[in-house]
Amino acid sequence: MKPERKVQPKFSIAWVLAALLLLAAIGLFDRWLVTFPDRRELGSRLARIDSERVDFDASGFAPLRLVGAWRLTSSDPRFGGISALAIENGRLLALTDSGVVVRFSPWRHSARVAELPGGPGPNRFKVNRDSEALVADPSGRGWWVAFENRDELWLYDRGFTRALQRIWLGDRRWRVNSGIEGAVAERGSLLLFHEGGDNLIRVTGTRARNLPIAGAVARLSDAVDVGGGRMLVVERRLTPLGFRNALVVLEKAGESYRLGRRFELPLSRRDNVEAAAMERLPGGGRRLWLMTDDNFHGRMRTLLIALDLPDRF
Repeated sequence: MKPERKVQPKFSIAWVLAALLLLAAIGLFDRWLVTFPDRRELGSRLARIDSERVDFDASGFAPLRLVGAWRLTSSDPRFGGISALAIENGRLLALTDSGVVVRFSPWRHSARVAELPGGPGPNRFKVNRDSEALVADPSGRGWWVAFENRDELWLYDRGFTRALQRIWLGDRRWRVNSGIEGAVAERGSLLLFHEGGDNLIRVTGTRARNLPIAGAVARLSDAVDVGGGRMLVVERRLTPLGFRNALVVLEKAGESYRLGRRFELPLSRRDNVEAAAMERLPGGGRRLWLMTDDNFHGRMRTLLIALDLPDRF
């Protein structure tokens, strides 16, 4: 027994050293992998968009009225990973999390797919084109795009042919993949939402100011202005069973904001809502468009959902 007790500490130390060496090797391998390009630009081209109607129980979206829901697929390999959405001249303008812009109409089978003309760092690496938020410039100059992980705002012209301005949001010390996810224009400023959900950033000119959000309990994604000083924010919760998606009303509360009424979205646990846009309809109605991020994973879907808001919403 005595010789065995002497050998036991040696075995324990050996196991600890082996584990440390393994962790170090994994870390070095991970750093080595990111030196390899993982993104290739294909230029601007027309692509086919196919839509398959998806049936949902319309009562699950109340008080919003379900207009329709479709699963979208495309012949272009860049279509997917949808992270933001906007309305442009009656068409939908979708942004992917790899720096790709998709212009399409939900009622047609073609789309214009193109890369952003520039962004943070070399375009051969996806981490430099992790575009997550899209909003029209309040002055009409073009489109603002927020890049996660690089924590930068870029302004592009209306046709996405060139970059006009670049703003660094400073050292926010956010965790990886926890940067800006949504943006709304408000009275000459931009309101930026990051995944943490407990505050937003108001950008006026090149100045950025943090404003707290009360009542945040989950990650926030895209947001839209619904009028009357209110916004609808996409809220996501990742559970052991998958995603839970909801829309939450965001209201001004003095110098801060607060989250109010929550509307659960009756989607699959594999559906990850990341993009939202508000369309003004003829006659004064308001239509909310939502899109999901398939993460370029075969078991997930790119859904397009149309919901009409009630008049007194």
